[in-house]
Amino acid sequence: AYGIHFDNWFSEESLHKNGSIKKVLDELISKDLAYEKDGALWFRSSKFGDDKDRVVRKKDGSLTYIAADIAYHENKFKRGFDILVDVLGQDHHGYVKRLKATMQALGYNADNLDVILYQLVTLKKGQESIRMSKRAGTFVTLRDVIDTVGKDVARFFYLNRKADAHLEFDLDIALKKTDENPVYYIQYAYVRAGSLLEKAKEDEQLKLFIENINLKESENFLGDAEISVIKKIVAFQDVLNVIVSGYHPHMLAYYSFELAHKFHNYYSNNRIINLQNVDQSKSRLFVTYLVRNCFDICLDLLGLTKPERM
Repeated sequence: AYGIHFDNWFSEESLHKNGSIKKVLDELISKDLAYEKDGALWFRSSKFGDDKDRVVRKKDGSLTYIAADIAYHENKFKRGFDILVDVLGQDHHGYVKRLKATMQALGYNADNLDVILYQLVTLKKGQESIRMSKRAGTFVTLRDVIDTVGKDVARFFYLNRKADAHLEFDLDIALKKTDENPVYYIQYAYVRAGSLLEKAKEDEQLKLFIENINLKESENFLGDAEISVIKKIVAFQDVLNVIVSGYHPHMLAYYSFELAHKFHNYYSNNRIINLQNVDQSKSRLFVTYLVRNCFDICLDLLGLTKPERM
């Protein structure tokens, strides 16, 4: 419902059944990186920068979370992956150093494990925050949010925040079909660009230009306003590079909104189709064509729908 496809679903139970956890704990013991104390098995994580050693097998024989995580990460490295990415809640920040310590203990580069820590989400309706409590059994599921505001809005609102920034999900704004809703604002820019290109085809000269669009016929009529929009589109490549290098998908949401803002302003201040000045119209339609293509990519990457009309 949220539009996420899992290439592979890994069962933690398989690590218990195939002996992977026992094997990795035995390996730590053989390297003197795990030891028995008070009936429990301890990992020497303090040797790798942790503030103290950690229990991997309790006195009653049950395993702690980290025991399975050690085996799982080793399994991924052995399957040929060179970079591992874990997504955890912010309240597990103290766990990161522990995980990296286990990687070093097994002889892997700890820098090859990246952990993204996500902050908590607060739902807001009007001036009221919707209070959730595990103890009281009152909580709102992601399914509830999707059913209320739709997939597009749910995805964008979550993507529009850095992982480590607290998100206040405003249901009132999410339900609006106006420019206040950033999803509506971006999708309307995409629709507007498409509508202009379709309308231009009603004129034979402009139709021929759009069907074989090129810069040569329009470059002499590119003014400061057109250049400004084109520069924003050119910057898209750099934005994508930063996103990839640092796991910052929120930057794509920011960029999409900024491009929408720039295009809406451009449209408001410039007459795109003017049959009294066909050459200038071609330059403005060229810019509109580039904007439409850029939104095409942005919306696909964000996992949002691309409406034809709004």
